[in-house]
Amino acid sequence: MHSIDKLPTKVIGMPGEEYHRLKGFDSRSFISAVAKGGGEVQQWMDAGNSLFSGNSATRRGSEFDQIVQGVCEGKTLAEQIRVPPKEVLGSNGSRSTNAYKAWEAEQIGVIVCTQDQCEQYSKMLDSLMANSAARDLVENTTETQVSVFFDLEGHRLKVRPDGCCQDRWWDLKTTSAKWDQLYRSVFDYGYGEQEWLYVNGAMAIGMGPFRMPFVFVQTAAPYACHVYYLPHDYVAECGERMLSTMELIRLRRATGEYLPLDHGEIRELEIPAWVRNKEEVY
Repeated sequence: MHSIDKLPTKVIGMPGEEYHRLKGFDSRSFISAVAKGGGEVQQWMDAGNSLFSGNSATRRGSEFDQIVQGVCEGKTLAEQIRVPPKEVLGSNGSRSTNAYKAWEAEQIGVIVCTQDQCEQYSKMLDSLMANSAARDLVENTTETQVSVFFDLEGHRLKVRPDGCCQDRWWDLKTTSAKWDQLYRSVFDYGYGEQEWLYVNGAMAIGMGPFRMPFVFVQTAAPYACHVYYLPHDYVAECGERMLSTMELIRLRRATGEYLPLDHGEIRELEIPAWVRNKEEVY
């Protein structure tokens, strides 16, 4: 377990599990969740609870992140992935046999998946490397598994980019969205907030300002890969919201008052104007 004694600090090689468990530093995902959910969400998460434990989509996204990180380090897909041989599986393909459990215990530092998942990852990786902008980022990545801990206006923060080049950081995103609907994911998952916070983290350790490329790879056919920058003004707006949320986070922790003043009262539910407009727009 690493000990963070001074800020800013850059740590190379910290396992992702340790990074996420490390207390005393707020992440972009935490701040974004509080921005959307308010004091009730902050109280829940400050108590050590999680809002989301993950699902098959997030697991596969994490596995593909790991694969691309390995490629940045010079590994091939075949070196990083294992499909269980038929002889260790049950007659119906189940993984409950003693033979499978013994085989799985021997698979250290690799991803164990089905043949279908292996083929999916292969198609996604081929698509990523066929995109010249994405391939350039991969080939120019000088560091992976980088965790940065820093202070911003008295708030202790942490960031962990997928890839670090000499002049910029970049991040990999898997998506099931169509390209003309991708902006919804950018908003829902706080990618603008992520860029703002990550650039601040990079600048805290001496890097200059940069625009952060996001490499998006589809998880279904045609498994296309696009690389995008987010609009400058949008990222700036996200940064302002982050700063405001960080101040509220600090105030709630200092006072112990997490819930809004009208908590416990009967309120009138607000209905957005666009919901009231029943005219369909095509």
